Parts: sequence; structure tokens; C-alpha cells
Amino acid sequence: MDPTTAVIVSSVIAKVCTLLALWIHLCWRARREQQRQRYLLQVTETVISDGQVELDDLDGDGHRLHVNITRTPVPGEDEAA
Repeated sequence: MDPTTAVIVSSVIAKVCTLLALWIHLCWRARREQQRQRYLLQVTETVISDGQVELDDLDGDGHRLHVNITRTPVPGEDEAA
């Protein structure tokens, strides 16, 4: 293999590896976002109809998620629960 071919092959391999790494990272991030969405749906479904959910979501790899759940007390329900 002459030096020119070796340089071209090395360059192509490097670009393919870079694209593969980016694709893997994108798949991982999409999966993480799907799990986060499922979690948020589960949280909001557990709040009764008179309840209120406030979400303070910041991403862009800042990773802040603030959830504030308030609900009206149900008569006869233990206040400590």
C-alpha cells in the first residue's frame, strides 16, 4: 500500500469512527429523554385531579428538573401521608 492510499484510508476510518461515536451519543441521549418523558408522565398521572404540578425544566445539558406537586387535602385522609 503506497503512502497516499494509507493516508486516504486512515482519514476515512477516522471520519467513520467520529460519525459512529456521534451516532451512539445521539441514541443514548434520545433514550435518556424518552425515559425522562416516561417518568414525568408517571408523576403527573399520580396527581389527583384537584392537584397541581409545576415543572421547572432546564436542559441543554444543564440537567435541572424541579418538580413541585401541590394538592388539596382529601377529607378523611391522614395529613401525615
